[in-house]
Amino acid sequence: MICFASKWTSVVVTTSLHFLVDGLCLCCLYLIQPRDAEELLALFLTYNLLAFTTQPLTGWWTDHLRRLHWVLLLSIGLLTTAVILLMVSGQQLQASSLFYWLVAILLGMGNSLFHVWGGKTTVMVAGNDMRALGIFVSTGAVGLVVGMTCAGWWLAAGMLLTMALIGGFAVHIPVSNGKSVPQVSKQPDHESLTYLWLIPILIFVLTRSFLGETLPSNLEKNNALLFVLAATAMVGKAGGGWVARKWGVGTSIVACVGVAAACLLWTISGTNRLPAVLIGVLTINFTMPMTLYLANRVLPEREGAAFGLLAAVLIPGYLFAHMSSPLPFPIDFMLAALLLTISVELGMLRLLGERRRKVFIGAVVLNILTNIPLNLILIWIGSSVTTLAIGELLVLLVETIGYYILVRNWKQSIIYSLLCNATSFLVGALIQLIT
Repeated sequence: MICFASKWTSVVVTTSLHFLVDGLCLCCLYLIQPRDAEELLALFLTYNLLAFTTQPLTGWWTDHLRRLHWVLLLSIGLLTTAVILLMVSGQQLQASSLFYWLVAILLGMGNSLFHVWGGKTTVMVAGNDMRALGIFVSTGAVGLVVGMTCAGWWLAAGMLLTMALIGGFAVHIPVSNGKSVPQVSKQPDHESLTYLWLIPILIFVLTRSFLGETLPSNLEKNNALLFVLAATAMVGKAGGGWVARKWGVGTSIVACVGVAAACLLWTISGTNRLPAVLIGVLTINFTMPMTLYLANRVLPEREGAAFGLLAAVLIPGYLFAHMSSPLPFPIDFMLAALLLTISVELGMLRLLGERRRKVFIGAVVLNILTNIPLNLILIWIGSSVTTLAIGELLVLLVETIGYYILVRNWKQSIIYSLLCNATSFLVGALIQLIT
C-alpha cells in the first residue's frame, strides 16, 4: 500500500507533466511556419484528431503493459523528436511541408500516450480518488494557453528540459498493472450489463464538451481573458473531486449541470455575460473528475481505455459547438433548456424523498420527450400565453401518466408531475426575467 505522502507526490508529478506536455505541444504548433493559413489549420486539425481520438487505442495498449513507465518514455521520445524536427525545419529557408506534418503527427501521438499514462497512473496510485483525478486533469488548460500565448524557442526548450527532468522521477512511480496498488473494485461477471452505463457517461461528456465550448463563444477573447477562462476551468476540475465527496456524485452532477445550463441561457439572451460564463465554466468543469471516476467504475482495471474513451468524445462536442447548425432551431438554447429542466426536476424529486433509480431515469426520459417538442412548438408557432398554457397542460398530463407507470400511484404521480413542472417553469421564468 502506497503511503499518503507518496500518493500525493506522485499526483503532483503527473499533474506537472500534464501542464508541460500540453504547453509544449501548443508552443510547437505555433512555432510552425507553413505556406498558408489553410495548411496551418490542417496541421492543427491533424494534431487534435491524433491527440484525442487515438486515446482509446493507446489506452487499451497501456492497459496491457505490465510496466507503465514505457508509455511515458515513448511519449517523451516522440515529443523530443518533434522538437528536433521543428528546429531542423527552422534552420532551412524553405522547409519541406513533410517536416511540419511529421511534427504534428509526433506531437499528437506523444500527447495521446502521455494522457492515458497520466490518467491510469493517477488512478493506480490514488485508488480512483476523484480529488486526485481532478488535480491531474486541471493543469492542461493552463498549459495550452501558456504554450499558445507565449510560444517561442526558449519556452519550448525550457518545457522540454523540465519535462525530461520530472520524467526521470515519474518513471520511478511504483505502478504496474494489477500489482501493489489500490485497485478499483471489480464488477461481478454476471453484471456484464453494467458496461452499458458507459454509453450515458460518454453522451454526457460529449454534451459537456459542447457546453464548455459554447459558454464563452459570445465573448471577445484576448490573452488576459484566455488565461482567466483557463484558470477558471483549472479550479473547476481540481475542485470537482472535493465537491463530489461532500455532496455525492449524482447530486453534484445534477446541480453543476443545472447551474451551467442556466448560465448558458444567460449568455444567449442576457447582457454582462462574463460572470455567467465564468460560473458556467467553473461548474461544468466540476463534473470532469466525476465522469472519470464513473468510467473507471464501469471499466475496472481498464483505466487507460476509460480515460481514452472520454477524451475521444470531446472532439465531436467541440466540432458541434463550432460548426453552423443545419437545423432550423438553436441547438444551444434547446440543450440548455432541456438540461436545466432535467436538473431542476431531478432535484425536486430528491427533495420529495424519491431515491429509486428507475424513477430518476424515467424522469430524464420524460423530460426529453416533453421539453424538446414544447420548445420546438414555442419557437415555430410563437410563445403566446395560450400556446404556452396548452403546452404546459399537455406536458403535465404526459408526465403524470409517465410517473404513474413508474410508481403505480396516481396521487404520487400527480404530485411529482405538478411540483416538478411548476418548479422548472418558475426557474425558467426567473432566468428570463433576470436576463
